[in-house]
Amino acid sequence: MNKSLNPLFMIAAISSTLMLSGCDYFKKKKDEGNSELAEWSCTNQDNINQIQKYLKDEYLREVADNIKNSGYEADQALLQKINNALKFEVKNVRTITEDSSKTNQLECESQLVVQFPKGLQQRAENSYAEFGQDCEEGCEGDGYRSIREYIEAGESKLVLANDQLKGKFNYNVVKTDKDGLTLDVLNQDAVIQGVTFVTVKAVQYAAYMKENKDMREREQVNQIENAEQTALAQKAMDIRKKELDEEKLKQVDRLNQTWDSLSDEQKAQFKQDQTEWFEKRDVDCKVISQKSFGDIPDSEIETYQQQRQYWDDAMSQQNKEMQYTKCFNKRTAERIIYLNNALN
Repeated sequence: MNKSLNPLFMIAAISSTLMLSGCDYFKKKKDEGNSELAEWSCTNQDNINQIQKYLKDEYLREVADNIKNSGYEADQALLQKINNALKFEVKNVRTITEDSSKTNQLECESQLVVQFPKGLQQRAENSYAEFGQDCEEGCEGDGYRSIREYIEAGESKLVLANDQLKGKFNYNVVKTDKDGLTLDVLNQDAVIQGVTFVTVKAVQYAAYMKENKDMREREQVNQIENAEQTALAQKAMDIRKKELDEEKLKQVDRLNQTWDSLSDEQKAQFKQDQTEWFEKRDVDCKVISQKSFGDIPDSEIETYQQQRQYWDDAMSQQNKEMQYTKCFNKRTAERIIYLNNALN
């Protein structure tokens, strides 16, 4: 895919490389009396200008796509201000190739400096912190305390400080039989992604703050509702507990009365059985009281248990005690019937 820069240059982005074709450009220079070799240089400013423009254009495309796919609203006025002020500068150029007369490719090493508007880095850092407040595992930048730490942790050895992003930047100047002069840009992706990340965080700061504010308000509403439902659950549980405790007293009294109604001969006959029954009742009810809700049929779930999603640990323990009492009452009532049948 070719991108037109001006009538004299053409950029082709292939596998993260940039090719600038300057055949017509050199013809113009030759007609003016300059040699082709004079343009075959790592430090040629026209070539550097084309690289800088290409990087800026790639950044503009990347930041637009990132914002579009982020799901967050961006401050468009701030974005426009950033995009207008942002500068990509290729500095400290050094030619790596030792003897240019024996090769058709010059290897060039430089530093790429991206200058942000004043204060943008701090705004982005504030936004990064705001974004991470409710960010679950998997968020972009997750696990880093700051944007600076996130960006500088990469293998590209970028440095973010004082509203500047700096990184090593390499490109080649190549002679070809067909195209004349070409420029291959090799490693701009990390820088563009870093700049984009800072910009996006800065322009979406207000959106993150609004989202967190809305979440806090919803959380407060939920806390109030949960507190009300928990109070209702506790009240329902206490009412049912009172009923079970009262029934327990009645069943114990009835059992004692039934036992007292037995003759001495019958008491002697059932004494050992009664002792074993007491132990079995207590053990069985302790086991039953720990039954999970998944094992309880819907028809057996009591009204107060329908609020169990609002229970805390103390209420869950209270439920176990109530289930023990419920079992205790049932088994005691069955024992009374058994003993009454023995009387007859």
